Amino acid sequence: MLCKNKTLLTLILSDNRIGSQGVKYLANALCNNKTLTKLHLRLNRINSDGAQYLADVLYNNNTLTELYLGWNDIGNQGVKYLANALYNNH
Repeated sequence: MLCKNKTLLTLILSDNRIGSQGVKYLANALCNNKTLTKLHLRLNRINSDGAQYLADVLYNNNTLTELYLGWNDIGNQGVKYLANALYNNH
């Protein structure tokens, strides 16, 4: 549904405790989304694995301009995944 959605601009999933496994499903759903500009995922128990799933989406996503990940446990490795994805974003 999110993969083909053409109207949703903001998705707020904060404080849902979806964890990294939930982020994996979300990342798969966002693989081809070209309209979402804001994604709020704070307080979701996301670790570095979840950050890597998000990083995989960010490599090719040019529309997402705001990503909120506060109060998660992505750690240094998760930050590296995300920074690398943003640096190499096409």
